[in-house]
Amino acid sequence: MRIVYFGMDLQSPCFSYLAERCEILALYTHHYPEDCFTEYAIVKEAEKRGIPVVYGRISEERVRRYFEEEGCDLFFSAEYGYIIPVPKDLPQFRGVNLHGALLPEGRGYFPVEVTLARHPAESGVTLHKIAPELDTGDIIDVEKFALRPEMDSVDVSIRNRQAGLKLTKRLMEDFEGAWNRAVPQPASDGTGLCPRPDDAVLTLKPEMTTAEAMAVYRIYNQMTRVELDGGTRLVMTMEPGSVTPDEAEIRLEENRWIYRTADGHLRLTLQHKEK
Repeated sequence: MRIVYFGMDLQSPCFSYLAERCEILALYTHHYPEDCFTEYAIVKEAEKRGIPVVYGRISEERVRRYFEEEGCDLFFSAEYGYIIPVPKDLPQFRGVNLHGALLPEGRGYFPVEVTLARHPAESGVTLHKIAPELDTGDIIDVEKFALRPEMDSVDVSIRNRQAGLKLTKRLMEDFEGAWNRAVPQPASDGTGLCPRPDDAVLTLKPEMTTAEAMAVYRIYNQMTRVELDGGTRLVMTMEPGSVTPDEAEIRLEENRWIYRTADGHLRLTLQHKEK
């Protein structure tokens, strides 16, 4: 099978699995600094295998050429970050997407974070057909798992990574059968959409308690930001401290700070937010 792969490091085991068994025509990816999983490892693997790497969106014209001229059999998407255009008059188009939440409740670009913020008892990964509208395609398969109170967004992402590989293996064991057994998604009123959280939700504030700040980081991880030294910085790591310092901010190194909270402090590793 000839595949064009769309994705980042989170589901890179799926990329490796497919690359061992299929011909990968190209890897489409993008850079998203607010995510714990970037594109570093998957790009390195693609380059090692001699697979072309393309950053950014794919055009409808390029989609058409893959299927009409280059013998592509399947688009495989896993944490790509962009909507893949589906030409209406291209009957040979086939594409699947691994979505990091249960559908239709978890549609959107930030399924892990919004799922944690809603406090459900379970989550999972949905394998569905790529459709013109985001995350609306027929469901091929689902892998569910329980959510525990102590799990943060990275924990859920790792479970998604494990679930994604299981779904990929099951798909490729009987692709035609799985494709033909897909079922339409249940109707949705749109209340389950997972939009990007507002910056106000993501930003630490000095009036927060340490526990409140840690709760933000638990859900949003490296999307968490803080205003320091005249600019916005993303929080790479955070550790709590119980003693409240006299200073509001203590700079330890270029990207290491102590940040005072209402009842203690946070030990932060930061990076400048890209514009």
